[in-house]
Order: sequence, then C-alpha cells, then structure tokens
Amino acid sequence: MNVRAPEGILQSPDICRRCAETGPTCCWLNPGGVDALFPISDPEWRRIREAFPDAGGFQQVPNSADFLCRLARLFPREKDLLPEIFHPRKHHYALAVKEEGGCRFLGPSGCVIPLECRPYYCRIFPFWVTDNDVCVVDFTSCLAWREGRSTFRMTEFFGLTEAQIRDLHGRLRIAWGFPPKAGMEFAKKGL
Repeated sequence: MNVRAPEGILQSPDICRRCAETGPTCCWLNPGGVDALFPISDPEWRRIREAFPDAGGFQQVPNSADFLCRLARLFPREKDLLPEIFHPRKHHYALAVKEEGGCRFLGPSGCVIPLECRPYYCRIFPFWVTDNDVCVVDFTSCLAWREGRSTFRMTEFFGLTEAQIRDLHGRLRIAWGFPPKAGMEFAKKGL
C-alpha cells in the first residue's frame, strides 16, 4: 500500500525531492540494518497517526547492543543513561521499512509525512548538535551533503537556521527521554 501525502501539506525541501528522484537516500535501509532505525517517541507516533490514521507504517525494533552502540555515538556523554532510556531487553518503535528497503512513508518525491508531523530525527538530518555546535553528518548518499559541503550552504538547502536545528535537537532529546541540557528549560516532555 502506498501512502500519499494529504493535500495542501508542507512538502520536503527541493533538495530532498531531487535526492529521492536519484535513488536510495537517507530514507533507505541496507539489508539487515534494523539496528540503524532511530526511535519514534510517543508524541511523534501520535502526530504521524493523526496525519495517516489508516496507514500503519511502524514496527517494533529490539534495543539491541548494536542499536545502543549507535546511540552512544550520537550521545557519547550520556551513554550511561542509554540502558535506562532504552532498556536492552525491550524494544522501541521505528518507522516501518518496505521490503526493498525504503521507508514506508517515502514517496517518489520524498517524504509524504507533513513536515510539522515528521519525527525530529527526520527533520534534523543531515545535521546534528554536539556541544551546542551544529555539525553535518558525513553521509555520501545525501545530495545536500554532496552539493553543499558546508553547514551554511546546507542550512540554506533545508531552509533552517542553526537556532532551529538546535531547537529540533533539543526537542528530539526530550522526546527520546534524555534530560534537557542547560538553556533548554523551555522544552517539555511530550513535545
């Protein structure tokens, strides 16, 4: 079943549309790469379900050792918290992947989830925040990375400011169960 974007929604940036037309993107999973699926928090799940009440599109993924190692690379200073937030004998929800490897919500022109409903990880990628610095993930299949080659140029591609990226990262932290950092007093669990 193909999932279609609701009419009149804010779509993907042009760079994502062009990337989706060229082939596998960041929205594709290599065979056996289930440990690479990022978690979907309850508030993120609810927003997507409101936009697509009958679409399904989620799967349970075990909190494996490989999954926890990937998260430890994203949150190196908080790796001791990971087993509390993502208990090793439990699971997390993730966006479902079609048999050929693409995200269930990936259409021919990019993501069909309304921008304001997308998971924080999807909204922030290919950026990440480390020590309050906005960085770019070195992901060679990302067209924005290949064409931009600088944080400034890539933020232009996505129509984001560094302040917006920091805000999305903060919201991701709270949604995934990490404590807020100094200066994030505005953030509340369940956003």
